[in-house]
Amino acid sequence: MEFPAAPEAINARWLTSVLRKSGTIKGGSVISVDIGPLAENSGLYGQLSKLSLRYDLHESTAPQSIIAKFPSTTLEMRNRPGTIFAYEREVRSYQEIAGLTTLPIPACYYGDINTETGMHVLLLEDLAPAVSGSRVAGCSPNQAELTVRHIARFHADWWESPQLNEKSWLSDARDPYHDPDAARIEYEGGPFIEKTEHLLPESIKEIGENFGPHRAPIEHWLFNEPPRTLMHGDYHLGNLVFGAPEEGVPFAVLDWQLMRCGRGVRDVAYFLSENLQFEDRRSVEMGLLRDHHRILTDNSVRGYSFEQCPHDYKLSLLQRFCALVSTIAVMPFSNDAIQMHVDILLPRNIAAILDHNAGDLLS
Repeated sequence: MEFPAAPEAINARWLTSVLRKSGTIKGGSVISVDIGPLAENSGLYGQLSKLSLRYDLHESTAPQSIIAKFPSTTLEMRNRPGTIFAYEREVRSYQEIAGLTTLPIPACYYGDINTETGMHVLLLEDLAPAVSGSRVAGCSPNQAELTVRHIARFHADWWESPQLNEKSWLSDARDPYHDPDAARIEYEGGPFIEKTEHLLPESIKEIGENFGPHRAPIEHWLFNEPPRTLMHGDYHLGNLVFGAPEEGVPFAVLDWQLMRCGRGVRDVAYFLSENLQFEDRRSVEMGLLRDHHRILTDNSVRGYSFEQCPHDYKLSLLQRFCALVSTIAVMPFSNDAIQMHVDILLPRNIAAILDHNAGDLLS
């Protein structure tokens, strides 16, 4: 069915139709909807609004508020290679993956996309009063343990699943190709070096200068070589919500635009290296990496030894360094968002690379 192209196009009649179709409401109707921005959670990749609903009948299953998600309002972002693919991945994730996993994910009342234009809409469960984590502040070791254990079970559930090859929207062949020249230009170009040179130890500068030819094989290893599973792909605190158990939603995972297949440990490396304070990461890192592997083996994963984990973890740190270079150099983020990547995320990633001597793998 047709869907609204922006929050202001949502009306009570359309909401009644889609909520009835999904079984969310039975005989009642939406009689009014108030639409407000969700500025604190709106990112470059999408536009979020909070819908407050009133009904003509009381039904226990009828949500009083809904989060509506639309494409980015930033034209430069919508036109970037791979953005439409990212939008499709998120819509399909809610349609085809959410019901097959134990990972806590917001309920999706409706989702649809035009795969030619990227225009789409998602109506998602409002998880308030649970709130997203802060990438700047970082999380506690206990929260880190919670996040790693949840994603480990998710990885185990999809480990080498035949369905990974059955869903065309997961295909990495549709992603933009990262060639050596692009990696070199992003690193050497003005924006990255200008903003970060004062932060880069000589050993990291050497990695950046020589990373170009290694980018494609590292990404091929992490995302294409078996054993593979489903990865969230953007597993950071801004995409996770935490709440008190008595509030009903102690933990949930949001934003599935960057879901892909690959080695699950990459989710773990991304989260631990960039979402904890330095000493907290160092104190829990190897223990949580072992927890991740133990949960895999406890859930019947075989043929992936723990000795392989640190190797893949180090490659993931290097891949994240290259991703941070790209973000800082070319992504159309706000100045505040870029500064967070420069001042907070990049130094954490660099520290993890140096702690693990990950640069040695490039030789």
